[in-house]
Amino acid sequence: MVTQEVLITNPSGLHARPAHRFIKLAKSFKSDVFLDTGQKQVRCDSIINLLLAAVKPGMTVTVRAEGEDERNALDELVAFLEGLAKSEAEPE
Repeated sequence: MVTQEVLITNPSGLHARPAHRFIKLAKSFKSDVFLDTGQKQVRCDSIINLLLAAVKPGMTVTVRAEGEDERNALDELVAFLEGLAKSEAEPE
């Protein structure tokens, strides 16, 4: 099991579009992925679970991965969350 805290800097928090992308990325790994807001801990296998966590800008969340590719999963998911504010600001 590996964990890392991440500050959510995206001005919109983790709303539907980035939540969907986060879940898709999490599901690409063999490891189980969890997100802990301090108030709720959710398994990242469903967008509903992630949206129920109500991740807002300025929150610090803990990402946890457990499984055979846990380090890679954690690194990529943390990088995704840290780059979210920048990617949301760029036009598609």
